Amino acid sequence: MKKIFIGLFLTFALIVNATPISDSLASAFKKGNSTEIAKYFGSSVDLSIPNNEGVYSSTQAKLILKTFFLKNKPSDFTIVHNGNSKNNSHYSIGNLKTSKGNFRTYILYKELNKKVTILELKIEADE
Repeated sequence: MKKIFIGLFLTFALIVNATPISDSLASAFKKGNSTEIAKYFGSSVDLSIPNNEGVYSSTQAKLILKTFFLKNKPSDFTIVHNGNSKNNSHYSIGNLKTSKGNFRTYILYKELNKKVTILELKIEADE
């Protein structure tokens, strides 16, 4: 019984400590709003989407993301998991439904100067 209680407590503590992305950012993914998403980019972002992978300036990443959304019009976006990573960073894994298929998203972010900043964004086909 004691082990069950400790297990439940640790699970609850991990869930509470995981900082989820904001509703406005989730909404921006659902709408395919690259301008709103780019507001969360720092000066550069590690971006990995189909046919584009690298570290880009926030302006370049915004344009690449905009092109992706034009080709893959989003219809829904849901977060399936939030967690903590190294160096006080957090991540969210989500499902993005588009006109051309479903994609899995991975967003690594950190709070810098009281602002959530996306460090890495991956969008890959959900097979």
